[in-house]
Amino acid sequence: MPNVLNILIVDDNPEDRALVRREIARELPNCQFRQATNSQEFSRALEASSLDLVVTDYQVRWTDGLAVLTSVKRRWPECPVIIFTGTGNEEIAVQSMKAGLDDYVLKSPRHYARLASAVHTALERSRQRQALSQAERRYQNLFDDVPVGLFRVSRAGKILDANSALVEMLAYPDRNSLLESRLMSILADAKERRALLEEIKKSGIVRGFEARFYRRDGKIIWARANARAIRNDLQRVIFFEGSLEDITARQQAEQLLRASEARKGAILNSALDPIITINHQGQIMEFNPAAEKAFGRRRDDVMGQEMAGLIIPQSLREPHRRGLERHLATGHSAILGKRVELTGMRADGKEFPVELTVTKVNLDGPPLFTGFIRDTTDRKRAEKQLRDSREQLRALAAYLQSVREEERARIAREVHDELGQTLTGLKMDLVWIERKMAAVSSSDDLRLFEEKVKELPGRVDAIVGTVRKIATELRPPVLDDFGLEAAIEWQIQEFEKRTGITCHFHSSLKQADLDPERTTTVFRIFQETLTNVVRHAEATQVNIYLREEDEKLVLEVQDNGRGLTGRELSGPKSLGLLGMRERATMLDGEVNIIGRQGKGTTVGVRIPIHRPERYPKK
Repeated sequence: MPNVLNILIVDDNPEDRALVRREIARELPNCQFRQATNSQEFSRALEASSLDLVVTDYQVRWTDGLAVLTSVKRRWPECPVIIFTGTGNEEIAVQSMKAGLDDYVLKSPRHYARLASAVHTALERSRQRQALSQAERRYQNLFDDVPVGLFRVSRAGKILDANSALVEMLAYPDRNSLLESRLMSILADAKERRALLEEIKKSGIVRGFEARFYRRDGKIIWARANARAIRNDLQRVIFFEGSLEDITARQQAEQLLRASEARKGAILNSALDPIITINHQGQIMEFNPAAEKAFGRRRDDVMGQEMAGLIIPQSLREPHRRGLERHLATGHSAILGKRVELTGMRADGKEFPVELTVTKVNLDGPPLFTGFIRDTTDRKRAEKQLRDSREQLRALAAYLQSVREEERARIAREVHDELGQTLTGLKMDLVWIERKMAAVSSSDDLRLFEEKVKELPGRVDAIVGTVRKIATELRPPVLDDFGLEAAIEWQIQEFEKRTGITCHFHSSLKQADLDPERTTTVFRIFQETLTNVVRHAEATQVNIYLREEDEKLVLEVQDNGRGLTGRELSGPKSLGLLGMRERATMLDGEVNIIGRQGKGTTVGVRIPIHRPERYPKK
């Protein structure tokens, strides 16, 4: 059912009131009429309820049409008013229309029909005004309630309107104080200000423009601006409207995230060990520079690729895949959180030992797995060298013990065979002389006794020679009396006599006052070198060089034999060579042995020269 229209008729003439009801009811039958014939009825009608329309005469006994119009608009601003009169004139009509009158109809038979049309038009315009007013109120409410700052700005940059969110965002006390500002003056950076102006002039619209803005208190915030130019029918810009969204918190979060990513990147990039992260599908998500170097693959080439097919040897790929699937299904892992030793594979297919520790990172969604990898090639090599060194040292100790026992046995044999027998014979001769002295009775016995006595000095000299020979072999006196150069010459002579191998000695050593420890070490290494020549070299000639070079004593022994191979030089049975190196190492020196197959072997000894301290004379 249509709504009933409440229409008030202000007229003190009953016939005219009836005329109004008749003409209006003809067009609008669903009307409820009320009348006011005096000021009291008029006042009660205004206060009683809302009115949809007022029709008034211009001239009544207690007032006029302009006063009625003013009173109605004051109480019901949206209520339309029509003056229906026969006493007015054009001037009154114009004045009334300026005051808000909706229409002016003359009381004459030829204008009666126009009254209904005027009422219909006035009511329609009233509905339009109310709809527009409601729309404006809704828009204003929306404008004020939106959490994003909204604005209108003139072409000159003056803020024409702003909602409460913008006022609060920019820390102004109220809207009016903000409207006194210019939008461009609150942009904190001149470059950003120019960029915003150029963009909006170019296209008439700005989307997602991020810039810094001043608040009223001087603080700077980040905001994202969206704006557009509003044009009139002639396509001229009349103002700009848009929004500002405070993104300071987001910018700070992004800055913290960038800083965090930078720190993480710095840690990953500076890490000495490879660090690799994979997702639940086994695809590489992180690959640091150390990993690039260790595996010989570029980060850009491996990102998103399955790790198993790139850095895991063929024999371990399926176990890796099954282990990952089992962990995702059951949560069980044989290596997670443990330090394990495995094998990695470089880009060229070469395998190498690694030590791996895997940690699990639980995020929203599928987990990530980060592996910390250490190339243990050098460690394994060092461990092997240490094991080999220990084995060599044990073998060397056994060898030295064997050599010591052999030397003791040799000395014991010489003492027993030569000294023992000679001394026994001497003792027997002395006993014989003692017995014969008491029984000498003839010249023949005396002559035999004298011959025995004459033999004794020779026998004693032989014993002394044997003692000297044993002592010389233990440590040649020439080494202590005349130095290293003379000792080497003596050893060469003895070597040539014993072996028949020709030796050539070349010495340019200028300083002969070496300390005994170094002299002994070099001499013993030289003796061991000659022993190796006899045992292994199959040589016919040996060249010996002795010189001083860069504050080091240098001894080189070159033979023309078959040449020792690398395996012989580093083998477990090369204990003599190991002993030579150990002797040199104790004095911060070194022994280098170079064997060329068929071209002989060269032994080079270099030991720093430390001469004995010379004390000033007192």
